Order: sequence, then structure tokens, then C-alpha cells
Amino acid sequence: MRTTPHALDLDLVAGKPSLASRTAGVVGVLTAVWRLYRNRCQIARLHDLDDRQLLDMGLRREDLNEALTSSFFDNPGSYLTRASRNRVNLFYRGVRHD
Repeated sequence: MRTTPHALDLDLVAGKPSLASRTAGVVGVLTAVWRLYRNRCQIARLHDLDDRQLLDMGLRREDLNEALTSSFFDNPGSYLTRASRNRVNLFYRGVRHD
């Protein structure tokens, strides 16, 4: 009598996602949207600073306007981080932006 290797049966039928996974997905999306909204509100508050204070952070008012007019689902904080880092790099190369 010949024996065959044991087969592992997996039930991989594509069924409906569970309530827990659907809830986690919805919560994840809502959390991301809330974070984007909150970031935009905080960036809008940067308009209260004067130009010298913004420049101390490596930003210009134009950077704020561009960040806030970007698509809602683009992270404006990432844009401001890149703008600030680019301005700092130019500063250390001797190019002034004030």
C-alpha cells in the first residue's frame, strides 16, 4: 500500500470581508482624512506669522499658499517639508532667499 503526502486544504474562497475588517478599513480611511484636514488647518494658522518668522523655518508665504491649494488628498505638510529643506540647502550654498 502506497501512502501519499498529506495535503493541506485551505479554504481560500473569496467571500465577504468580515465586519471587523470592513470596520477597520472605514476607520483607517476616516483617520487619514481627519489627519489631512487637521494638517491643513494647522498650516492655515501659519499665515498668522510674519514673513521673518516663516523664513526662520525656511518657508515663504508662497509655500503656504501652494501647499494649501494642492489637492485635498495630497499631504501639504510633505510639500512644506521639501520646500524648507530645499531653501536650507540653498542657504548653505550661499544663495539668499530673504
